Amino acid sequence: MSTLRYALLAALHAGPLTGYEIVQRMRRPIGYYWTAQQSQIYPELARMTADGLIDHDVAAGPGPHDRKIHRLTAAGRAELAQWLVQPPQRRPPKDELVLKTYALAAADREAMRALYRAEAQKHRRRLDDYLAQQAQAEAQGHDDPANPKFGAYATLRMGVAAERTMLDWCEWLVLRLER
Repeated sequence: MSTLRYALLAALHAGPLTGYEIVQRMRRPIGYYWTAQQSQIYPELARMTADGLIDHDVAAGPGPHDRKIHRLTAAGRAELAQWLVQPPQRRPPKDELVLKTYALAAADREAMRALYRAEAQKHRRRLDDYLAQQAQAEAQGHDDPANPKFGAYATLRMGVAAERTMLDWCEWLVLRLER
């Protein structure tokens, strides 16, 4: 099965969602660490329905179209549970900034320093956003492993760590390139 299929099962694990809500969840919070395009999501939902992993109810939408409210079936929940405990497949990292850094000697030093400053600002903003989300999650008890939202909290913690690392690295590069 494709990783997209598992990502959609993961999005639905906590309860029913409309297609629009799934797309939104795939942007935030899932999109922080795994991405899918809307054009991929709806066809996969149809295939998953045909395969018996999800089903849906139809409800009146806010506009002229009805909306589908998708939910996991027992087969979908079992498939997700089986996949969750399997080791993740190795995937090569792809980070354009790291690739550019590898060859930074070929670029203008001041231009590279400006690039790292701008990247540091982006990581600072994202880190601040994640820290605010973390504080809110902790206030709501999501940091308790018994809480159903603990998995989302744990992935948020990984995001905080990753943003701190990237921010520190970009700031280190800015300082090194000032010499």
